[in-house]
Amino acid sequence: MRKLLLLTIMFSALGNVQAQTVQWSTDSCQLPVVNKSVIVKKPGAIDYHNYLAYRCHERGDIAGSAQNFLLYLEEPVKRGMTKAQQDSLYSADRVVYDQAAANAMYLFYSIGDMDGVLKVLPYGRRIVLHDTPDLKLPGGATKGMTNVYITSLEAAKEKGLDDLYVELLKEAVERCPQNPNFTEKLVAYYLTMKDKKMAQAELDQLLAKYPDSADLWYAKGELYLDPNNCDNTSARNCFAKAIALNERHAHAYAAMGNTYIQDVMELRWKGKFNYVFSVAEQKVKQSKYKKELAEVQPYYYNARTYLETARQLEPENYPLWGDQLLACYKILNQKDKYDALVKEMKEE
Repeated sequence: MRKLLLLTIMFSALGNVQAQTVQWSTDSCQLPVVNKSVIVKKPGAIDYHNYLAYRCHERGDIAGSAQNFLLYLEEPVKRGMTKAQQDSLYSADRVVYDQAAANAMYLFYSIGDMDGVLKVLPYGRRIVLHDTPDLKLPGGATKGMTNVYITSLEAAKEKGLDDLYVELLKEAVERCPQNPNFTEKLVAYYLTMKDKKMAQAELDQLLAKYPDSADLWYAKGELYLDPNNCDNTSARNCFAKAIALNERHAHAYAAMGNTYIQDVMELRWKGKFNYVFSVAEQKVKQSKYKKELAEVQPYYYNARTYLETARQLEPENYPLWGDQLLACYKILNQKDKYDALVKEMKEE
């Protein structure tokens, strides 16, 4: 029972992580281009493949266009340039190179070529790192830079590259703070890690960098609810910090409420409360039942407060708070609220 409740809490939390989709268009519209007039059309020129990429795209050859953008990005290495020479060339034409990387990722992704996306990734990462101000990305600059990570994360996941997936998530959290979905995905990853000590250590490192992240405090609290080493008090401290940072963090409220129910489950595990949860015992041991009920109810009053707040914030997210709130209403003898919620959940 103890493990079942904790796992229910954990996976109801993971259910909130929304899938992100790339906002780039996949139609045949003209790709944006920077300084097109200076692209050399002469075969053998270092930017000739950049020229060919646009020509392929104009003819509707998406795969050819993507491949030529990649060839353009790889050309300095193929010519045997030193790193210093490559850096100098990139610095001189940074916007053009970043534009080619953005176009290549966009095109490879649009045709489902995840290997191509990963080949462009080292060049795509430079876009976010340098925050190229003049870059014309499909979907706009901020959204476009975010898409660099969305596409590469999907590619890494599809290819089973777990280490790269986590590495990219950490980068995305740091470099794209305007997009909370990356933090949510990272939190979901930590909550499903088998090595909880490692997850805790990595979360602590992130919290040292981002102490004002409500999602990270929430994740740390969830880790304290590990069925094999549960610490409800420490979990509550983390959830309280998450709520203080984001008063609309429905999952932190729900998790906080669940810790009070978990307190009762822990006591039951130790042999307490043998009558209040047994209908048969209630009938023959009324005095003991009433005594236990008086001890149990304060826990459920606390739980109800937080769970009802979670319900107000996310009224249709029944997996997050529904069953636990029903348990509160039942123990607190609030039959009208219990029946109304049962009806509501059945209709849903």
